[in-house]
Amino acid sequence: MVNKTEKPWHKRWQVWLAIIIVIGVIGNILPDASEDKKEEAAAKDAVEEKPETKSEPIEIKPLTKDEVLSKFEVDSDSKPYINSQFIFVGNRKDNADYYALADTDRYRNASVIFKDRQIARVKLIPSDEQDVNKIFENFGITDEPRKLSGAAGTYEVALIPIFWSQNIEKYPFDLD
Repeated sequence: MVNKTEKPWHKRWQVWLAIIIVIGVIGNILPDASEDKKEEAAAKDAVEEKPETKSEPIEIKPLTKDEVLSKFEVDSDSKPYINSQFIFVGNRKDNADYYALADTDRYRNASVIFKDRQIARVKLIPSDEQDVNKIFENFGITDEPRKLSGAAGTYEVALIPIFWSQNIEKYPFDLD
C-alpha cells in the first residue's frame, strides 16, 4: 500500500541536499578553468624563455673523388683506370674512373667508380660484425646498400643507376 501523505522524491529536502553535496564535491575535484589557463600561460612563458636548442639535421653528402682519394687508401696492387671505357648491357659505352681500394679491418675488395669526379658506385665486402650502412656513410652515402646475389657478402650502392654491377658487361680492366 502506498502512503498518500508521503512527498514525491523530487519534493524531499534530503534529495536536494544530496544533489547539492554531490555538485560541491565534483566542483572541488575538477580543476578550476581559470587555474588551467594560468598554468598554460606559465608553461608557455617557460617554453618561450628557453633558447632554441634544436640542432640542424646533419646533411650527409656523397664524397667527391678528391675526398675519397684523400680519405681511403688505393690498392697499390691494382692500377686505377682514369677516364676509361665501360661497356654496359645493350652495348652502351661510357667513360669513368675506376679505383680499387686497399683492404682494411672494416672491408675488403672495395672499388669505387667516379663519373665527372662524383661517386657513381661503391662496392665492397664488409668484415664480420661490421655495420654495412656505417661503412657506406664513410663515403657520404646514406642510400640502402644492395647485397649482390651470388657474390659472397658483397654490397654496393650505385648513385648513378647505369653503374649497378648487373648493368656492366665489361670493366676497363677487362678491356686491357
